[in-house]
Amino acid sequence: MLHLERAPANRLSRVDLAKRMYVSASTITRMAVPMEKIGLIGREVDERDARLIFVVATDAGREKLSQALATFSKRAGYLFNDRWGEQEVDQFAAMLRRFTALSGDTLA
Repeated sequence: MLHLERAPANRLSRVDLAKRMYVSASTITRMAVPMEKIGLIGREVDERDARLIFVVATDAGREKLSQALATFSKRAGYLFNDRWGEQEVDQFAAMLRRFTALSGDTLA
C-alpha cells in the first residue's frame, strides 16, 4: 500500500510493484487477490494499451493505510519515548522515511 501511495498517479503495474517489493509478479498477483476482494485495491486498465493493468489503492485502502500508519506511529512512540527524547524520535522517523522512500526508487 505504501508503494502505491507513493507512486505517480497512485498506481503501479504488477511488475513495477513486484520490483519495488523484491518479489515476483506472481507473488503480487497472489497477494493482490484478497486485498482486491475486500476493496483495499483495484485494477485500472491503461487507456493506451489494454494489456497493461495497474494496481491502484482505493479510497478504503488509503484510509486503512492512514490508520495503520497512525497506529504504528503511536506504538513506536510507546516503545521509544521512554528511551529517547522527542527530537531523537523525530530524527529517527525522518531517517526511516528517507530509507523507505529510496528503497523503491533505486531499483533498475
